[in-house]
Amino acid sequence: MVDLPETPVGERPPEPPLFVALTRLLALPVTSVRETLVEACEVVAAVIETDKVDAFLHDAARDSLVALGTNDSPMSRTQRALGLDHMPLSNGGRAAEVFQTGKRYFCDDVQADAGELQGVKEGLKVQSAIAVPIEVQGKRRGVLMVTSATRNQYRWSDLEFLAAVAHWVGVVTHRAELVEEATRAAAERARQRTAEELVAVVAHDLRNLITPLAGRLDVLTVRAEAEGRAADVDELSKASRGVERLARVLTNLLSVERIERGMFDLRLQVVDLVELTRSTAALFATDGQAIEIEAPPQVLARADPDALRQALENLLHNAITHSPEGAGLSLTIRRDRFDGANWSLVRVRDFGPGIPAELLPTLFDRFALGPKSSGLGLGLYLARSIVQAHGGSLVVEDADGPGACFRLALPMYEPPGGEAVAVTGGGSEGRRPSDGGPASHT
Repeated sequence: MVDLPETPVGERPPEPPLFVALTRLLALPVTSVRETLVEACEVVAAVIETDKVDAFLHDAARDSLVALGTNDSPMSRTQRALGLDHMPLSNGGRAAEVFQTGKRYFCDDVQADAGELQGVKEGLKVQSAIAVPIEVQGKRRGVLMVTSATRNQYRWSDLEFLAAVAHWVGVVTHRAELVEEATRAAAERARQRTAEELVAVVAHDLRNLITPLAGRLDVLTVRAEAEGRAADVDELSKASRGVERLARVLTNLLSVERIERGMFDLRLQVVDLVELTRSTAALFATDGQAIEIEAPPQVLARADPDALRQALENLLHNAITHSPEGAGLSLTIRRDRFDGANWSLVRVRDFGPGIPAELLPTLFDRFALGPKSSGLGLGLYLARSIVQAHGGSLVVEDADGPGACFRLALPMYEPPGGEAVAVTGGGSEGRRPSDGGPASHT
């Protein structure tokens, strides 16, 4: 048995440098990528006698290596002053080569290395350098590089140690990126929730103000008509349409809020989809924008007529917004069978420029805006949410020609045993057409 030297009471022998380095590496913070890489560089600088340690990560947007982590030293401060902490791959250099090839780099006379950048040799006065690639989740993402102003500064064992550190740095960098992403997502959700609550409060208050305003405009319109003031009637009509458009926006905002909170209750009843669609289309047709409707006498669905009318209004408003003046719209109502079920369908087609391909993936998202959109980008999101709440679907179909075509599908209602049922048509009694004029039916 070997006798170990006695340690004076109250004292502990100093920990080996590599053990200290390992302890610090295992304790690297994962709250942010930059903090993780800076601490890793300080650990390396404490083990390898050197002037500068850099942890470069590739910035794809600028195709550059960026020193997100570096130890605190005079050479590091000079590097930042010269802008050498951002190194475009197109400029070449040994760091870029290590990143592009994945090969390690060892040089004890950098001044004689024709492959290194002049800025590194002349600006930083680097004499020795070693570097290894950093991989994150199996993908090469950067370079860990150690440099010195002294020649013959490093041993091959330093390169092996650096490679081991780079492997662990890749692991904790991935963890830090996950933490950063989760933190960003949580902050974005909090901001969005706060904005939604504020919008809902404002929308509710504004709607309370709009109701008496609309009533006052009605009184003034009746008075102007009775007195034969045609010009005033026309101006009041335009003002009323503006108020109705604002009311529609506010209604959409409040409906979205109820949907997001799970408070969007449906009052289901048997609805004649043909009559509901015709009455809704009448609110949008004008002399310059006819709406043609192709439909059988009756198509039944079980739905909330007010909610479904809101979905149709948003679809029609979207179609008219994207249709050239005089192009008109085409509505088709029919029964169909697909996906093993019977459906009641409404197709809304415009003859505008169509939907850009890049917009399709987010078309039904909240606040999604197209090139000609003028609202908040809630109409299609709300329409789809309402239809889905009914157990149906709202999708974009091939228009088979110019324009865009939306297909609204609801489960078909079929009376049991052919019994007669009370049907709600969802007529427009008591509602003023937003743009005047009857719909053009075919």
